[in-house]
Amino acid sequence: MKKHIYSLFAAALLVFCAGCSNDDDGPAISDKGVVGEWHLTSWNHETPADFDVYVQFGADGKFDIFQKVETSAYVRYSGRFAASDSRLSGRYSDGVAWSTDYTFELSDNGDTLTMTSATEGAEVSVYTRTPIPEEVLDAPQVRSGTLPDGFRRIL
Repeated sequence: MKKHIYSLFAAALLVFCAGCSNDDDGPAISDKGVVGEWHLTSWNHETPADFDVYVQFGADGKFDIFQKVETSAYVRYSGRFAASDSRLSGRYSDGVAWSTDYTFELSDNGDTLTMTSATEGAEVSVYTRTPIPEEVLDAPQVRSGTLPDGFRRIL
């Protein structure tokens, strides 16, 4: 009888543990002000002339970056982000971390997002809250945070 009770207990434990996982529910987003769709309007205090970037930060902690940098069409990078205490960080869907974290500030009633890279010679990117055009949303997704030689990423 004891053997059956132990077997039953072990089976119940196995079922309980099968429902558990090590998956992270995603990064914390304590500053919901960044959630939304954004368009890059200034990079290092200049209007971008040879590239274009849109960013979508979701309430679920997911992001999509749509950029046309050194290409003729937009490409999409996806992953997860965290926003708290005026700090923004992220990882692409393949696990590669952004090249840097950013400090951020919201202004103009939450319609302007200024991000400053945490690097020497900090880069300042200013985004305006705006809907992303449908043709941009249709951009093909790049599966890696790693770029081929000769390419650069803005975020």
